[in-house]
Formats: sequence, structure tokens, C-alpha cells
Amino acid sequence: MVPSELPAAVPNLIGREAELAVLARLTTGVTDGSATTASVVVLHGPPGTGKSSLTVAAGHRLGTGFADGQLFLDLHGTAPAGPVDPAEALAGLLRSLGLPEDAIPGPPEQRGRLFRTLTRNRRLLIVADDAADEAQVRPLLPAGRHCLTLVTSRRPLTGLTGAVRVPVGLLAPEAARRLLASIVGEDRLAADPAATAELVELCGRLPLAIRVAGNRLASRPGWPVAQLAAQLADPHRRLTALTAGDLDVRAAFDVSYRRLGPAAAGVFRRASLVPGAEFDAALLAAVTGIDVERAAAAAEELVDAGLLLPRDDGYEFHGLARIYARERLSEE
Repeated sequence: MVPSELPAAVPNLIGREAELAVLARLTTGVTDGSATTASVVVLHGPPGTGKSSLTVAAGHRLGTGFADGQLFLDLHGTAPAGPVDPAEALAGLLRSLGLPEDAIPGPPEQRGRLFRTLTRNRRLLIVADDAADEAQVRPLLPAGRHCLTLVTSRRPLTGLTGAVRVPVGLLAPEAARRLLASIVGEDRLAADPAATAELVELCGRLPLAIRVAGNRLASRPGWPVAQLAAQLADPHRRLTALTAGDLDVRAAFDVSYRRLGPAAAGVFRRASLVPGAEFDAALLAAVTGIDVERAAAAAEELVDAGLLLPRDDGYEFHGLARIYARERLSEE
């Protein structure tokens, strides 16, 4: 039986046409035989940008080019219990390829060699979702030139040699509005365009926040859009209001924050005091009380963790990330 393990795709993937086009071009290079080795794509970006949704949707659209199936791994890189051990992930891949339990080797190195042997001449799409780091991903990469591996991670995984990196960022304003409309209905938004535009910006055009806001409005059909916008207007209430069931914007930031080293975590908290939208390492050093070199190193760690956005001459907070940083500064 050909494996087809991808989860269901979100019904309303919006605003990711450019990223899907890049993935389609890369897939063509694998499926038409022009690729000379297995291809790896890392889709990376800040918490809540919808990397998993994009990757699964892309897998469904592109998977028909891989006759030997599509495999899916949830690597739990940001899970509280910790990431999946690569040896266990390899055992799961081997099972998906049809190996009985007693044929799976015990030593991780043997599992990796067997996996590469089995994938050398197969046409496979592998989605490795929520990777913690490069060391977790490397043993899971197939060897065949007709294989494509899509990896999602909050970090760009710069240590993976030869990987193509696709950043997944905030939505454009119109795409964010369209996503909201797909959840609550166009008529409801059209009744108050000004409040709709304000709500989209208060959500920072972050897909997770837009989905939470949309779900809250959908569950409160009597609410006008302005009512939720008024709740979000208070920065002290905004992250609390951006919770719907198990969708929680604060929790998404919290996962990245808890994995920072002490120095970077301290810089993140105090960086919330910097006035203005953008700042450089020198201003960050002045606010945090450390030298410029250490401030720059901490800022780069925060960029890799998705908690700061890089700009040409420095860095910038996402609006919701700044609110989260101020909460951490107040509490810690």
C-alpha cells in the first residue's frame, strides 16, 4: 500500500501564493529528473505564521508527483515534552515504508543506513513538521534524487548544507482581511470596514492571531467586529483576548521564549523598552546595559527564534511579540 500520511489541509489557505510557487518550481526539479540529489526545503518563520498549514497544503497539491507516497512526521520541536528522538522518527519512517517491526534495526546508525537504502530509488515526498534543530533532521533525510523533504521550523536551520530556505512571514494587509473574511463572512466585515482594518492590524497580520480573532467572532454571531477590536485595543488584554480553544497566541510565543538562553531572554525582555518600531544593536546595548557585540549576538539569536524581525539596518518587534516581551519583563 502506498503511504499517504499528510494531515487534512486547511480549507482556507490564503496569501501564500508566492511561497507555493517556489515550492512548485522546486518540486518540478525533483519530479522531472533534473535534480541530482535529494532536495530539502526549510520553511521557517516566527511563531504563528502558519508554516505547518502552508507545508501540508503544498504537500497535498504537489504530492501527486511522488508515486511512492507521502510521509509525514511531527517532530514536536516546540512541544513541552521535548522533541522526538531521531531514532524513533526513523523507526516510524521505516514502518511507513512497509518494514515489519522485527526488521527494524536497533542502533540508530543502522536505521539511518536502511532508510537511505530504501529511499534511493523511490519517489517520495516527506514532510517533517516542527523540527527543533539540524541534528534532529539530518538522520531523516532520504538519499534518492527523486525525493523531496519539506521541513518546518521556527529556525532557518542554517547548518543543513544544500537546503533551500523559504521564509514564511506576516500576511499582506489584503490577504489578512481575506483570511478573516473566509472565517466570519464577507458581509459581516463589509458592515464596518474601519473596524475590520483596525482588527487586522491589531492582530499584527499574524495568521494565527487572525484565525483566533475570526473563530471568536464566528462563535459570537451577535458581536459586531468593532466589539472585538475594542477588546484588542488594550495591549494589556490583547494576548488574553487572542485565545480560542487550543489556539493561543501567547502560548506560541512562550514556546520560543522558554528555549532562549539566559542572555538572549534578558535582551528580549528589555528590548521591549526601546522606543520606536526599529532599532539597531547599539540602541539595544544602551537599553540592556551590555556591549554592542553581545547585544548583536543576542538579537541574532532572537531572529533565529522568530521573536525579532530582521531589517536592513537592524531589527524590529512584531507588535504582538513586543507585548509578550513587556509581559515577561513585568513578571520576571
